[in-house]
Amino acid sequence: MTRSIATRLLRIIFGCYFIVTVVVTVIQLAAEYRHTRTRVESEIEAMQQTFGPGIADAMWRFNDDIMRGILAGMKELPIVVGIKVVDDQGKLVRAVGTVLDEQGRHMQAQADGRLAPPLRDDGLFGQVFSREFPISYKLENGTPQDIGKWTVYSNRRIILSQVEYGFILILVNSVIKTLALWFIFVLVVRHWLGKPLQQLSDYVGNLNIDNLGSKPLKLEHGGNTELDLLANKINEMRENILTGLSERAVLYEELAVLNESLERRVAERTEAVRHAQDELARSERLAALGSMVAGIAHELNTPIGNSLVAASTLNDKIHALGQRFEDGLRRSDMQQFLDEADSIGVLLTRNIERSASLVSSFKQVAVDRTSSQRRRFDLGAVIQENMNTLSPVLRKTPYEVTVEVATLVAMDSYPGPLGQVVAALVNNAIMHGFHNRDHGRLSITVPVPAGDHAEIVISDDGAGIASGHLNRIFDPFFTTRMSEGSSGLGLNIVHNIVTTILGGKIHVDSMPGVGTTFRITIPLDAPMHHEEPIIPRA
Repeated sequence: MTRSIATRLLRIIFGCYFIVTVVVTVIQLAAEYRHTRTRVESEIEAMQQTFGPGIADAMWRFNDDIMRGILAGMKELPIVVGIKVVDDQGKLVRAVGTVLDEQGRHMQAQADGRLAPPLRDDGLFGQVFSREFPISYKLENGTPQDIGKWTVYSNRRIILSQVEYGFILILVNSVIKTLALWFIFVLVVRHWLGKPLQQLSDYVGNLNIDNLGSKPLKLEHGGNTELDLLANKINEMRENILTGLSERAVLYEELAVLNESLERRVAERTEAVRHAQDELARSERLAALGSMVAGIAHELNTPIGNSLVAASTLNDKIHALGQRFEDGLRRSDMQQFLDEADSIGVLLTRNIERSASLVSSFKQVAVDRTSSQRRRFDLGAVIQENMNTLSPVLRKTPYEVTVEVATLVAMDSYPGPLGQVVAALVNNAIMHGFHNRDHGRLSITVPVPAGDHAEIVISDDGAGIASGHLNRIFDPFFTTRMSEGSSGLGLNIVHNIVTTILGGKIHVDSMPGVGTTFRITIPLDAPMHHEEPIIPRA
């Protein structure tokens, strides 16, 4: 629950005013009390001139009746509560009313002149104060003779009884002024502060970003005050917000148009980049296919050439045998022909089988890479077939390649993309790891699967990869040999094939000057695709 600032202000003001009023009233009452006491003491002082000679004469003449009469008359005065007369030896002569004994105790004078304790304590207001006068009698020769002392007693109750009316007037005056001032302040503060503050609170409380009011704030009881200045600042803030909202709306419209244009341009650029990437990948694929075809052609050239020579030789032997048959064939000639024909047949068979093996491997790899069909296969056999297609290139290099694969690792996956990954990593090691080196060792290892995943480890002892490049080698178009014709798509395509088509993971460890190791982990049963996967071209 909120507390009104006007109410708090009134409480603070009147709290301070009340304290000041109480302090001033107390000071006034204290001053009035002191003034009245001073007046009473002056009146008691004046009694010396009035009653002093009579007391001295009665004391000198030992006239107790006169003394008692004088004291009884003095006791009737409103400012006197008691009188005590003692001789020059300090012995009590006569006392009336309430007096103090030698020890300062309150005592009550009895009718026979003796002193007795009062029947009740008069409390704080019964505290007495006194004025002592000497009793001096003038002898006939005019010489004064001290014959005793007389003391007049008064108390605080007498002072208060005399200032009671003044006290009441002071208190009533303070109360009336306080109530009147409170009433005036309540009216003024509520009118000039409470209502404007409430109006300000209601106006600001209804403001929000969607509703800034239909008209500016104007205080009903306005004037040139701080609250009016505050209202003006609120109106200025409202106008600034409205202006800012208008400008922001325009900026939002421009930004929307710009975003739409930017999205369109990004889409166009993305499509252009994708097209360029496809073209570069297609070029790399054609180059790889051309290199593989050239290698296969070179490999086939030797067995086919040998077969052609053997066939030509066999043909010449057959013609020579025919001529000898017409001239008369001898048994030794026939035996010689059969021996030579057998050797030629063995040579033909061996070269043709070599050619058939190369063609079979090339055909299987070519079918896998072009169709990308899912089938069951042996992992070791697929890796060996792909290495056979790479053997023409590898034999031209001084590098040592070893393949150690576990036998009978049955998989249901995509052999074409898998072979493409192996070939790309082998080519990457030759082109980058062994660049400008005359020696190197490359190993392909497939350990026995421990579960439902197979692991392929391809390691080299080449130049390695700088630590700053490890996190970027799978990024598209990243290469350190762009100027030498490298597109930077090889490892990106490898990563995409392993993670998307084969459903596996690829991890690389490398140390500059030591070598690089690629670890490929793929499931034995590849994930199903709703449609035939599109293999990135490499």
